[in-house]
Amino acid sequence: MKEVLIINLTRMGDLIQTTPVIQGLKEKYRDLRITLLASSSFASICKHLPLIDRVIIFDIKKVIDLVTGGRIIEGYRYVEEILDTINDTRYDLAVNFTHSADSAVLTSLINTKEVRGISMDAEGYSVKRHPWIRYFFNVIPSREFNPFHLCDMHLKVCEVSPVKKGLHLNVPDEAMHWINELLVRKRYNSNGPVIALQLGASAEDKRWPVASFAALADLLQKELGATIILTGARNETEYGVEFERLSRAEIINLIGKTDLSQLSATLKGCDLLISNDTGPLHIGTAVGTTVVNISLASVHFRETGPYGEGHYVIVPEIACYPCNFRSDCKTTLCKKTISPETVLKLVKLIFSKNEIDSLAQAPEWEQVQIFKSFFDSNGLIEYMPLIKNRPIHKATLFTHIYRETWLKILDNNRSIDYENLYLKVLNKLTTWYDIQTLRKILSEIEETEALERLEKFADSLLSILDVITREIRKPDHNIELIKTLWKSVPPIDEELEKLGCLYPSIKPIIILYKYEKESLEGSSEVEILTDAKRMYRNIKEHAAVLRQILLKLRAWSAIEGKKPLTQQAIL
Repeated sequence: MKEVLIINLTRMGDLIQTTPVIQGLKEKYRDLRITLLASSSFASICKHLPLIDRVIIFDIKKVIDLVTGGRIIEGYRYVEEILDTINDTRYDLAVNFTHSADSAVLTSLINTKEVRGISMDAEGYSVKRHPWIRYFFNVIPSREFNPFHLCDMHLKVCEVSPVKKGLHLNVPDEAMHWINELLVRKRYNSNGPVIALQLGASAEDKRWPVASFAALADLLQKELGATIILTGARNETEYGVEFERLSRAEIINLIGKTDLSQLSATLKGCDLLISNDTGPLHIGTAVGTTVVNISLASVHFRETGPYGEGHYVIVPEIACYPCNFRSDCKTTLCKKTISPETVLKLVKLIFSKNEIDSLAQAPEWEQVQIFKSFFDSNGLIEYMPLIKNRPIHKATLFTHIYRETWLKILDNNRSIDYENLYLKVLNKLTTWYDIQTLRKILSEIEETEALERLEKFADSLLSILDVITREIRKPDHNIELIKTLWKSVPPIDEELEKLGCLYPSIKPIIILYKYEKESLEGSSEVEILTDAKRMYRNIKEHAAVLRQILLKLRAWSAIEGKKPLTQQAIL
């Protein structure tokens, strides 16, 4: 039997977003036992996650309380007990999806043949094991160029692609019976839709105002005869109180009144969930309810949006969105930009029974964009803009190119078909965005020369490492020659990093390279040099493929009268 340990000590939404990996592993390996290590704060969700064979609960708060209270020995013994429970099995693979320094220490103590995720090496240094884990850490400092959802990054780490796609959650029959009975008694209109509103969020800046939700509820009930259900945790009850003060709609206020089973059943019993970026959004997606995600502030919907087919994301199309994590915004312009009337119009279109693959330009959409989720030909989630022919930004251009190139580089696919990648990118760009803006951006692109320099720097480093490797292999190798050659490496490394500073659009390659350097491991100099050469070869190949695609796009932009390619070619 194959044994796999998944470590996820983060939030409820993150645990639910682990389910595609669990599904993929179970599909790939018939004789497999999965153990999940989860935080006690979110233990209740674990019993609803399908296909997990064993759950181990770790009370992190208990450790913190013991240590800060001066009871260090008791804290140590508790951790030791947890490790004894975990290590009663010799794992074939341990995957750490927690991405914290504390979890790295814990992971380094696991009895396993292989680790993927952040861990510690024999000397106590942090290492990020697996190319896609290193890519995950690369996302934070260059988020505007990230094209991948968290779930898809996790799938790539575990090297699985499940046939049964999306998020997964079990809903108990008794909970479904409870919500069905409740709706029989309190449904506003038996012919109208049941719509849940999730008012809260994990951070204040991510939360659409209660006043906007209240105005939307009034419109939904007046125009659609909708039954409105408020969902949320106990610490969000104040939002419900404010909502009831502002809204004239008849509602079912379940904020703080449901356990996790009942919340899951409630969302499954709804026709639609309108939600901020928060845990219940992922529950709604997992139980099969169509979701409208209102994406605000620092939220990058491509990373954490609804992970499933046929969901919607509405974003403010303003210069300052998305902002950075540390933004201390006083205007909250993004919240004002998305109006209740705009969301109502989208909801009415969703219930019109027509597939929405495009939206006509209209005053209501002037400062917003709406995306629809779908799984592409690689089995990864993608978000298609429904309002076509809008101006494209340079970061968006590179995001679409990176979506194709990272898959080749990180999956170590050496057979790169430049023409095919170029056409896939061109299909999206010419179908989804304004072509004149695209042509203008392409005519001003300066990155091709920088990428050529990047290729040459990487090639120089490869040549130096080749000579060093050959010299080290000699029985009577020349130490002074090796030292002299090695002295030439840091200056070229500095030039690589300068390019990342000068050209933000190629910064993701440089950041990943820095994480690669930090994670070099090996029992001999030759092994470390082999890994280093692989690292520089990846830089060289990535720079080459990016440059070739940009050159082909620039050549295309110079041709007048080029017709947009078809939407079908994208899918």
